[in-house]
Order: sequence, then C-alpha cells, then structure tokens
Amino acid sequence: MHTSSLQQDLVSRLERTEAYLASDPANPELLAIAIELNVATDDLPRAARHADHARAAHPADPLLQYRRGHVLVAQGRWREAEPLFACLLASNPNVNVNVVYSLALCQFSAGEHATALATLRAYCDDPALPPQGATLLVRAMHQLGQYDEGAALIESYADRYLDDANYCAAASLLCVDAGRFAQGALLAERALAGDARPLEALVASATLALGSADAARASERFTEALAHNPGEGRSWSGLGMASMLERDMAGAIPQLERAVRLMPGHIGSWHALGWCRLLTHDVAGAEQAFDAALALDRNFGESHGAMAAVAARRSQHALAAASIKTALRLDPSCLSARYAEMVQSGDADDPERFKVLALRLVRAHQTPDGENLAAVVQRLTAH
Repeated sequence: MHTSSLQQDLVSRLERTEAYLASDPANPELLAIAIELNVATDDLPRAARHADHARAAHPADPLLQYRRGHVLVAQGRWREAEPLFACLLASNPNVNVNVVYSLALCQFSAGEHATALATLRAYCDDPALPPQGATLLVRAMHQLGQYDEGAALIESYADRYLDDANYCAAASLLCVDAGRFAQGALLAERALAGDARPLEALVASATLALGSADAARASERFTEALAHNPGEGRSWSGLGMASMLERDMAGAIPQLERAVRLMPGHIGSWHALGWCRLLTHDVAGAEQAFDAALALDRNFGESHGAMAAVAARRSQHALAAASIKTALRLDPSCLSARYAEMVQSGDADDPERFKVLALRLVRAHQTPDGENLAAVVQRLTAH
C-alpha cells in the first residue's frame, strides 16, 4: 500500500474511533486506540489530551500508561516518559519486549547510552526483539565504542533484520568504524536501496568513498547527509576532506571550520583545517588550528610536528627544530615532523611540491585514536 493510502487509512480509522469515543469517552480500549492513532497522524496535542483523560479515568491501566509514555516520547519528553516505562517493567518482568525497547529509547535519547545498553542487553537474543530494538543496541554499542562487540552482534543477527533500512544503516556505520569495510559497504547499500535515505548509511557510504579517494561520491553523499541534518559535524569534516582531495582548499576551509565548531574535541578535524590553511598560505590560521589540536593532547607527536611545520614556514628555525625533536621523540614516524624538516632544508620550497607533500601527509596522518585524516569521519565525537 502506498504511503498516501496508508495515511488515509489511518485518518479514516481515527475519525471512526473519535466518533465512538464521543459516545463513550471513558472507554479504555477506545482511548488506547485514539492515542495511538493520534500519535501516528502526528496530532500530538489531541493525543496528549486523550492521554491525560485516560490517566484520570484509569490511573492503573498498564496499556494506557504505555500509550501515555509514547505520547511523551513523541513530544521529546524523554525524562518524563522513562519512569512510566520503568514502572511498567518493574511491575511485570515478563512484560512485552516493546516496553523494554521504549525504556531503552528514553535512556539513549537522554544521553544515557550505557544504561540503555544494559536495559536492552538481556533481550538481544529474544525472538520478539523488534528491528528498532536491534538498531538501538547497535547504536548504543557504537556510541560506547564497543566496536568488536557490536560487529559480533551484527554477525549473530545474520539476515534477520536486513529488510529494515534503519537497522542496516546503523549496522553499516558501526562496521565501517570497526574497520569491517566490506560488510559496512554491503549494509549501507542495502539501507539505501529503497526509498529511504537513512543518515547513517549516507555517512558510512561517504566515508568509504573518502577512504578510497573517490572525492566526488564522498561529496555527494556527505552533502545529502547534511541535507538531513545540517548540524552533523562528522559530515562537515568529511565534506571538507573530500574538497581537499579535489584540491579545493578554498571550499574546504569553511567546511572544516564548521566541523570544528560542531566537534571542538575532534583532533583530526583541527589537523585537516590546519593543513588546509597552510596550503593556502594562511600560516597564522594554521597555527591556530594546530594549537587547538595540541591543547587537546600534548602527547600527540603529529601536533608538535604540525607546529614545527608552521615555525619552519616562518623561518623560525630554532623553534621548528625544537618542535621536530619533541614530535619525533613522541612518534619516530611522525610525518608532519619529516615534512617540517624538508621545509627547514628548502626541499619544500616549490609550491606544487609543497601541495603534493602536504596532501600526502594529510592522507596518511594518524590521530591518537588511530584514525587517518582521509577517513577522519569514521568516529562521531558529538551527536
């Protein structure tokens, strides 16, 4: 059935239910149906009125409490909905797994990722676990950095949830960030095969394209992801990296500046911005970006090496030499320090050679978390 037909069916059912309810306003079954249909048709004010009436008329009815919880969820009132679902679960440990999922969703949405995972973990093998529950499990593990455990969970589900685009999208992004690129690619394309264009699948697909230096495809899908959510810092960072790969430094700078505003704790994005500015001869701007990265972790050799490159470009040879020494002590393979040495010796004076070498550094650069800047968007610092 087409979406328009489904919507019309919901509206027709709602009109009939409201008519019956007008004749029997305290009927608990009718109230439950009316609340559900009003939420489904996005008439939240009317759903809330029915929920308040149901609470007054039937304060101990578990189904009506459950429906009221979902009105609060639809309104984004996670903290108010959470105790409703928690009470339902506490009063009946054998309650429907959908109640468990609803509780975990409130916890996750309130930023309590570990609590949400603990709530759902006991039900991960439950045959009744809905696709939304499996998706939430994957997202919670992803947020907590439990990549191996998340990948194992996805493998255990095999083809169980592959018809659900949101599950495939969440699983694809976790697999990409876990380094399981082939599996991540398959899941992302499956998520994007239908009419749905889930954000996580777009980001996963774009990240894979970026890692394989397919800048055009990466730009296309990061741009589509940003159309879904303009505040998605990971996609701004990835879009900036794609622009750098296309040598569009002027375009990359505002994209990366947007990324660091949204993800100020993401070292890789600061480094990308710093190199981009250095490539456009904005030495002062490069210093500011590299200094921000250094402030996040003073034991990261690449940040010291990048600062050495800035000093070398300014012909501050003593300062550059000291920073190079620090960088190589922290990381003997520090590429930015090796580049600074080339600047010191004059080997990077040619502008084209400078650009090629710096881009190579960007592509190979490793952050403290093991990311390289060509795939820096493989981890969300903030969401």
